[in-house]
Amino acid sequence: MEQEKATKKKRRFPKRRSREELKEIVYRRRYIVPNVVTVGNMFCGFLAIMYGSSMRYKQAVFCIFLAIVLDGLDGRVARRLNATSRFGVEFDSFSDLISFGLAPAVLLYHWAFHPVADEFGVFVAFVYVLCAVSRLARFNISTENLSGFEGLPSPAAAGTMAALVNVSPYITSDFWLRTLVTALMFLISYLMVCTIEYRSIKKMKLRQVKPAHRILFGIGLGLLWYRPREGLLVLLACYLLSGPLVSYLERNNEPEEGEAQDEQDSSPESAANAG
Repeated sequence: MEQEKATKKKRRFPKRRSREELKEIVYRRRYIVPNVVTVGNMFCGFLAIMYGSSMRYKQAVFCIFLAIVLDGLDGRVARRLNATSRFGVEFDSFSDLISFGLAPAVLLYHWAFHPVADEFGVFVAFVYVLCAVSRLARFNISTENLSGFEGLPSPAAAGTMAALVNVSPYITSDFWLRTLVTALMFLISYLMVCTIEYRSIKKMKLRQVKPAHRILFGIGLGLLWYRPREGLLVLLACYLLSGPLVSYLERNNEPEEGEAQDEQDSSPESAANAG
């Protein structure tokens, strides 16, 4: 009887774990935290699809921007907790596919094409989703480059289209406006799969930015303060165009092979060697 009572007490009052054991349990389960943030990103993309298909465009735009914020947090949380894993990388990619691939495509389809240009809108939206999938797949197999990206990042692409909807949530039945939206979606789709390098905003330091660029950045912030909708669209459009513009300037500033050879032959070291 006494042994049974002692056994019942043990079951009723389990052994209290020490502080070190609790720390060890929390440390082993630290991988859950960044994955929870990724789930929040995925849920925002799912909500954006639901809101966009029911013509609640303002709510859909808000969900896409919230997904962009959460997408920037999950990587930081994983690195801070030393909880990076291959599963987390793949899980984040599938989440980005929903939030920055499917959600913007569904939103733009219902906002600009349905029901006036239904079949054509389906084609344009599918092209965007295809390019977003290709962009994410290429990012997963490429070597990590912290200073920049090859092709327009999918969060920036989704943010640009969401900002466009945010400027005018209810589009009019204008043929030329739909033509502009189509051209913009094709342009964004191409920029995602091209090899143009885009700088990473996370790694940019204010001391490394040129004074002229600081002035432009200040003007953009001022516009964002006084006219948030238009300012956000302008800033995202500037980032969208920064890749091709910087690539064009760098390609023109590079010396040609003949000029480079002439400069090398006319250098003091070459003259000394010739002497």
